[in-house]
Amino acid sequence: MTGDDLHVTLAFLGACGEQAAQQAFDCALAQARTMPTTIDLQARAWALLGSSQSPSAVALEVADAGNEIHRLIADHRPQLYDAAQARPDRRPPRPHVTVARLDRRLPTSPRQQLAHALGQRPPPEARLRLNALALFTWTEQRDERLFRRVRFCPLGKH
Repeated sequence: MTGDDLHVTLAFLGACGEQAAQQAFDCALAQARTMPTTIDLQARAWALLGSSQSPSAVALEVADAGNEIHRLIADHRPQLYDAAQARPDRRPPRPHVTVARLDRRLPTSPRQQLAHALGQRPPPEARLRLNALALFTWTEQRDERLFRRVRFCPLGKH
């Protein structure tokens, strides 16, 4: 992942299709002006996300002062799922920044080693700044990367 790929997911739409994802992003654009222009975050802990048996992403859980990210996700994702006609995620928001994706073919042992190594390492002290909405969709060549950014808009504007 590059710096442009670091993100907080408002709603993971799954395999809803490109047109439905575009509709959800249009909905997000309409909501963008009600969002703060920047959100500063501090990393709290490393986490492996996805299935406990086969995690698919490395993430930084974030300190969410005032529950700002939690509230942003909870307030906006229901409309995004509706706009995409996607199955909603009913789990409570888990504010985190996705840092890297793990190859699905990676065996269990290296995943366990990674989990152990991350557990021994403190999170970075740098502040993370969110200032835009982006739509990521699946890439055509998934052996290089899973997602690509196809649309972008600054937060707090439309």
